[in-house]
Amino acid sequence: MKKNVYWLYLFFTFPSLFSLGVHANANLTANSSSATSIVSDAYFSVVADALLGLAIILAIYFFCRNRRLTRRLEKSRQQEDQLRTLYAAIDQSPASVVIAGLDANIRYVNPSFTEITGYALHEVMGHNPNVLHSGLTSPDVYNEMWQKLTHGESWSGEFINRRKNGEVYWEQAHISPVFNDDGEVTQYVAVKLDITDRKRREQHEHAHNRVLELLSKGAPLDKILLAIVKSVEAEYPEMMCSILLLDKEGTHLLSGATPSLPDFYNEAINGIEIGIGAGSCGTAAFTGKRVIVEDIATHPYWEAYRELTTRASLGACWSEPIYGSTNKVLGTFAIYHHDRHSPKPEDIKLIEASANLAAIAIERYHAVEALRQSEEKHRRLAHYDVLTGLPTRVLFSDRLKQAMRSAKRNKKNLALMFLDLDKFKPVNDTFGHAVGDRLLKEVASRMLGCVRESDTVCRIGGDEFVILLHDVADAKSAFNVAEKIRQALNQPFKLAGHQMNISCSIGIALYPENGIDERTLTKNADMAMYRAKENGRDQAQVF
Repeated sequence: MKKNVYWLYLFFTFPSLFSLGVHANANLTANSSSATSIVSDAYFSVVADALLGLAIILAIYFFCRNRRLTRRLEKSRQQEDQLRTLYAAIDQSPASVVIAGLDANIRYVNPSFTEITGYALHEVMGHNPNVLHSGLTSPDVYNEMWQKLTHGESWSGEFINRRKNGEVYWEQAHISPVFNDDGEVTQYVAVKLDITDRKRREQHEHAHNRVLELLSKGAPLDKILLAIVKSVEAEYPEMMCSILLLDKEGTHLLSGATPSLPDFYNEAINGIEIGIGAGSCGTAAFTGKRVIVEDIATHPYWEAYRELTTRASLGACWSEPIYGSTNKVLGTFAIYHHDRHSPKPEDIKLIEASANLAAIAIERYHAVEALRQSEEKHRRLAHYDVLTGLPTRVLFSDRLKQAMRSAKRNKKNLALMFLDLDKFKPVNDTFGHAVGDRLLKEVASRMLGCVRESDTVCRIGGDEFVILLHDVADAKSAFNVAEKIRQALNQPFKLAGHQMNISCSIGIALYPENGIDERTLTKNADMAMYRAKENGRDQAQVF
């Protein structure tokens, strides 16, 4: 600008100086008096022209400078508007914004930070953000964060922090370093969102799916209830939860899942009789209504357990009855706190939802268990005789096939016996079927007492039995066992005040000597039994 002004000055003053020289040279010969007058007039003319040029130059200069200042002011106003807009955006943002220096101490927080954490700006100004630490975030998260930030990189992740009132909450954070013109980090800016509701929904859904998964896999009820309790405690680390189940009589509470309560407390509570004043859970189970005790130390329901709760450091207990689909109380779901604590509306929703989930688990477990028992009963009916408990023909056939395969593989002998009771029909006709059934049960018991545990005794008909002997040395060894059975059954039976005597006929066939397949072996054992009957009964015959 100065250079331009200099040339402008020369442009305007040079013609005036040149004119002054010309006039002076032309009038050099004139008389001295008139020459002085002319020079004076010319001088003032030149000065006037110079001043006019200077004025024009200054006018142009100030015009240009004023325009530049106007532009700068306009730009400054635009920047101020941008800053004002940005400040308003940060101030009104639903996200929590924190600005910290290189020492990590807080320099600024926006109103959302105060709303979310409960801490005002003056309470955290100059303090480290670790005032929010709950101790539940893994140290690895912080190590990874600082590793990124110290290398000038941004970091994103999640924190589990604690509000000023002690509540735990989840945050999703994005933290970035701020650089100056020299590329040096001057401060850090963190933008954080409260994701507590989302995390709790996710964990509740996960817990629900986990319970259904355990149910589908046939997991034990205590494992399923433990999963419910742990899911709630994972969402709310400051809570301790328990599930107690009513016994079959519906008069006492038994421990279902209480992982975070002291063992001595659980042992004392297990088996507690329900009723008014039996703590929060005993009262809830008895009345079928929710019981909220905000201060255990002063509430009359806990008077009998004051010493126990003091030792366990329990300050509050909220208990919800667990109702089944038939509107029957199945147990209780309870939430404990170490200190005096009042529930908020979301806490009431939590305890209701947890009790409902526990009800689903308990009822479905019982339904699955009932189905399993029913299937087991039908399976047993198909494979075991209802009266004597001995295997039926179906199960015996399976065992015989397995025994024959084993005997073939190991080059061993086995014996198959067919046994038919003698004089059983007169007992039925004389004393009735009830006595006859008792006699059959006693016969089965005596036969089992004559064989090894590895052997099998089976009832295949009314008074017909089959015995499978594993690993017998020879026919004589099998015959000795048959004689032992026969003599045991020859002993008098005393039933219903009566003494009765029966005998038996036994046929014996050996594998592989008398047959190498099931059909042949059973046919030959049956033929040997009929030969024993034909020979006068009460005897054993080897095929």
